[in-house]
Amino acid sequence: MPRWKALPDELDPQIREFTSQLRRVVDRSGLSVASVADRTGYSKTSWERYLNGRLLAPKGAIVALAEVTGTNPMHLTTMWELAERAWSRSEMRHDMTMEAIRISQARAALSELAGPPSGGGGGTRKGGAGIRPGVAGPAGVSPSVPPQPTASEVRDASGAVRA
Repeated sequence: MPRWKALPDELDPQIREFTSQLRRVVDRSGLSVASVADRTGYSKTSWERYLNGRLLAPKGAIVALAEVTGTNPMHLTTMWELAERAWSRSEMRHDMTMEAIRISQARAALSELAGPPSGGGGGTRKGGAGIRPGVAGPAGVSPSVPPQPTASEVRDASGAVRA
């Protein structure tokens, strides 16, 4: 059985390259993932996520890995910076995609609530009431106008009835 799982196909090339480099560093060190975790202060579960491309390692973990393995930290941190930018772009694309899905679902739900468009085109509804333009309310609810005060009910600031 291979030591590492295959990296996800959808992984950004910069992140894939960085993750592969981390794997090579760990392989060359001869350390197990558990040993790397013990020596760096980051959990074994976290290192498994970092090394399988499911989570971008924090910069501190990369510096700690470099110290533990005797690797040049400058090279790893430069690669980390590039991967971090790619990770941020990937998250932004994911966020925008999720937002588009939510909007699409909301539109579909609203169109279901509104029901099918009425056929005919006679300009009247069931019961003979005419279709009136106006302010749209929730689906299926006609907008209502609150009762307006009469002239005898209007008072000025002093409390006197205005005529």
